[in-house]
Amino acid sequence: MRHKLGILVAVAMCCAGSALAQGAPCEIAADATGVAAEIVALTGQGETRARQAEAWSAARLAQSLNPGADLRTLALSSAALLLADHTQIRMAANALVRLCDARPGQTRLELAAGRLWARTKGQPAGLQLQTPAALAAVRGTDWDVEVDAQGRTTLTVLSGLIEVSNVHGRVDVGPAEQATVVPGQAPVKRVLVNPRERVQWVMAPGLVASRWPQLMSPDAAGWVAQAGAALREGRLQELQQLAAAQVRKAPADALAQRLLAETEVQSGELEAAQQRLMALWQTQQDAEAAARRAQLLQAQDRTDDAERFIAQARAQVPEAFALLMADADARRLAGDGAQALALYRQALAHAQGVHQHADALAGLGRVLLERGDMAQARSALEQAVEDAPQDAEIRARAATADTQALHLAQAQQGFAAALAQSGDDFVALAGDGLLLLQRGQPQQAREQLLKALVIEPRYAQAQVWLAVAEYRLGNPGAAFDALARARQADPNDPMPWQIESILRNDAGQAEEAIAAARQALLRLPYLKSLDPLVSDSRGSANLGKALADFGLEHWARAYAQQSYYPLWAGSHFFMANRYESSYARDSELHQGYLADPLAFGASERWVPVLPQEGSEWIAGASAEHQPRRDTGALDVGHRGLTTTPVPLAWRVGVEALDFHPRGDFGTTRMNSGAGRIGLGIKPTDRLSLLLMHDEERTRDWIPGGAVLDNGEVMGVNRQPFSRTDVGGSWRWSADAQTWLQWSRARLGNRFFADDGPVRSYNYRQADGHQAWMLRHTVQQGAMRWSGGWEWASVDLGASRSYSLVTASERTRLRYDMPWLAWEIHEGPWSGSVMASWPRLDMDYRYRQFLGSTGEDLTDPYDDAGSHRRRLRPRVGVSYRFAPGRAVHAAYIESMYSPASHTLAPVAVGAIPIDYQYQMPGSLVRKLAVQLDWEIDARSFAWLSISRQRIANPLFGDGSLLYPMGVLIGDKVGSLGPLIQGAETATDAYNGDPQFDRGTLRQVAAAYNRVLTPWWSMLAGYTWSQSRNTGEFFRGNALPGFPRHTGVLVNVWKHGGRDYTLMSLVYRSTRFTRASNLTVQPAGWTLGLAHSMDFSDRHWSLIGSVQGPLDGREPPTFWLRLRWRG
Repeated sequence: MRHKLGILVAVAMCCAGSALAQGAPCEIAADATGVAAEIVALTGQGETRARQAEAWSAARLAQSLNPGADLRTLALSSAALLLADHTQIRMAANALVRLCDARPGQTRLELAAGRLWARTKGQPAGLQLQTPAALAAVRGTDWDVEVDAQGRTTLTVLSGLIEVSNVHGRVDVGPAEQATVVPGQAPVKRVLVNPRERVQWVMAPGLVASRWPQLMSPDAAGWVAQAGAALREGRLQELQQLAAAQVRKAPADALAQRLLAETEVQSGELEAAQQRLMALWQTQQDAEAAARRAQLLQAQDRTDDAERFIAQARAQVPEAFALLMADADARRLAGDGAQALALYRQALAHAQGVHQHADALAGLGRVLLERGDMAQARSALEQAVEDAPQDAEIRARAATADTQALHLAQAQQGFAAALAQSGDDFVALAGDGLLLLQRGQPQQAREQLLKALVIEPRYAQAQVWLAVAEYRLGNPGAAFDALARARQADPNDPMPWQIESILRNDAGQAEEAIAAARQALLRLPYLKSLDPLVSDSRGSANLGKALADFGLEHWARAYAQQSYYPLWAGSHFFMANRYESSYARDSELHQGYLADPLAFGASERWVPVLPQEGSEWIAGASAEHQPRRDTGALDVGHRGLTTTPVPLAWRVGVEALDFHPRGDFGTTRMNSGAGRIGLGIKPTDRLSLLLMHDEERTRDWIPGGAVLDNGEVMGVNRQPFSRTDVGGSWRWSADAQTWLQWSRARLGNRFFADDGPVRSYNYRQADGHQAWMLRHTVQQGAMRWSGGWEWASVDLGASRSYSLVTASERTRLRYDMPWLAWEIHEGPWSGSVMASWPRLDMDYRYRQFLGSTGEDLTDPYDDAGSHRRRLRPRVGVSYRFAPGRAVHAAYIESMYSPASHTLAPVAVGAIPIDYQYQMPGSLVRKLAVQLDWEIDARSFAWLSISRQRIANPLFGDGSLLYPMGVLIGDKVGSLGPLIQGAETATDAYNGDPQFDRGTLRQVAAAYNRVLTPWWSMLAGYTWSQSRNTGEFFRGNALPGFPRHTGVLVNVWKHGGRDYTLMSLVYRSTRFTRASNLTVQPAGWTLGLAHSMDFSDRHWSLIGSVQGPLDGREPPTFWLRLRWRG
């Protein structure tokens, strides 16, 4: 019966084609040249002809079709086309299409008979489709159209708009609407409840010979061997006949029944196919039939039904390989990676034969790759390829893993082999697109990805890669459309939302970027891995970045903290730009580079999303005009990423600085030159290494000389500085890493002076710092463990050498701290406990001795101080009501280590340790409560109440350990891209915390508001009460803390990264020193800044002006110009 139906449909196709040609002939444009389309997939058999008058010939995969060509599919066959304008078309069985024109904006097609699905990305009215009954003008949509044997046209729109018309009338068909046109009648339309039912035939997986080992086996005989030959050669109608004959002969033949179900899928009869499979399961408990039925239910958007059916089937045969695989696939799609991993491993244990073993390994490798366990994923996929070298999809998945591991040469070989085996393997095409994208070829990448996605539109990862390619090519609309398709295919995955937030923020669409970040935050429990995302040292991939770039700082911190993950560099880099303390900033930057040393290669010109080979030169110049000096700076740098022979990223640069004094005699003149390098390398999937080195030479002098400690400086003060950081990380698994870092810094200072009565002397200073730091972090389900040990030493030495006598002083610090932390997240609750046992020893010695012999002239003066080792606990708890809504509380005891940074946490949950109020060696006890509250999509409120006691380090005689220049020379922040954002300091403290002991109470509140899509406002207020509790100035206020501080910030976005910022900061009266003898009056400070990119981001310009409104001193002007090439 079906054979007769196929003949009738074929006759109808011929008649319809003739009627269409007679009624509305396809007019081939005279200037239509080139390739109109390419056949990117062909299941079964198809035929083509160059012109209507020519004879039909067999269609071929990868065949190019010129304007005027016809393509038809035969019974049980299907084809996929990619048109020259990037329209994707899937043809069902017995369809006939003519390509009239394929020039950009002028694509014209004819569908004479059959059915097709298309996704159009052209401009409005860029594609026209003629059927026997109507003309459809397509405006960038997803659509399905069917022409039956009588010429009746049914057109369904899933998204976008199509104008359907003929001489009798016209209708506009929008999303979830369907138009029906009978020849000779006006079009009519209706609303559909579930329009996706019309395209389920597109989503159903097709017949692939390699997935039927029983048919391909050399031992196959009889009808099985004949069926295998028919499948290999695309003779699907013959395959159907063989299976039907076998079912008539042996109705219980499970293989024949499953083959018949597949032919029903090929003809678009998904419901009939899944019912046949259900009957086979019920009568024979055939696990392969049950697994295939679950796949078809998912293709019909019946995911819940599929999951229930799998659970019921596994209850009866819990160890059946096919059902274990189906269950694992379903759990992976649902975002339950841990359960999927366990099921794939269980399937591997029950696999029989190399084909099942290979399938289980491929599934295991895929979920390991999605979870970020690169080493184990690649190992599993390599084994799968060894088991099934003939399986193109498995080989392609292994090559995709190589691509994501940045072994691009190896990946290229893998994709070439896979595509040679099966030119229409969508995994190979998509992976090859990713490879091209990472090699900086977005246009070629788009071609491959579009081919993959017309074959398998539900491949969510490929949709994400396509979005990145489209955005890079300057097509943001197409990029966001692709991300919408990714979300449709995998609705639980937050990654498409997170990437949309990144891209919209880069495009200057702040409000839309914030909305996308909110959606990603909602789906965070389903996150597979953040590893595919690349981040720069600005934290551009973080969920809080769009908020921060819009000046909504408190809101940004809330999002960043809720999504904080210590094994992902993007969390550390983003938080580094949130902290006011250089110690906390540098700590997060070092941790970020240890997590991802390839971040050194991040571009300044383009927003990073996926890693990409390439390099760029950078140059900049800046000038600053202050009341007391004028400053100029120049810098030149080069950054890049290569994958040959191993992934390697670098950032090198040199810079020069010069400032001239203005005004009063005695102001210092200075110039300096510096060279810096950051190098990151990944020799293996588990091991990452980094090197950072900074070499700087500074000279300063006072024109005309000046009195310094009763000595007149006669020459130039020279200050050489060098710093080296070497580190590495070992990735035990996706959830466990170990970091190790060694740092060393040297700072010198020397000058010659004349001291009058005792004549001249040489002054020399030699300071040194060294540190070792170790950290291990492991995630175990809802719990996270971290631990480490840090050791640091500081040696400060200075001498004044006269002709006979030398006076010297030496300060030595020794510090070490073991620590252990535990965190847990259960539902809305999260808690953390950390214990540290720091110890600090300080020694000081002053000597006067004969320079020639070293003999002491007086008894040396020795002094010491210490913080003895004892437990310093930190405890935090948070309750999250919703994304952006949480209450936090913390008790913190902490020691500020005498180092430039730490690998230990610098916050307890959302509550930071305020290192900006402390000095190296300080002890602090802080108790704080904080409320984050997202009022609505445009408003956020924040409240913090804290009390802390600070004890700065003292020697035995009560003197302070003063700031150490060798520690503040860490320039790790200068190794990242300089991209100015509208970021706002939430803590306006600008004092110098030189006091022995004190208490500080603070109450702070803030309101963040999106006023319009382009305008935001931040208002904040801080009340402070400080008291010195030390021996020398007990009862005084601490320096730098005003009682009242107010901040008001407005940001205007102008598209892209351009913005204008205006800030007003009010500080009430405060004291500048612990003695409270100098008072800084109350007043307002105004700041204005404007930043813009131009010439396709090759150039950027930013300028600012800042100064007090009362006019007590002139404003400061600053301007910076940068070039990127």
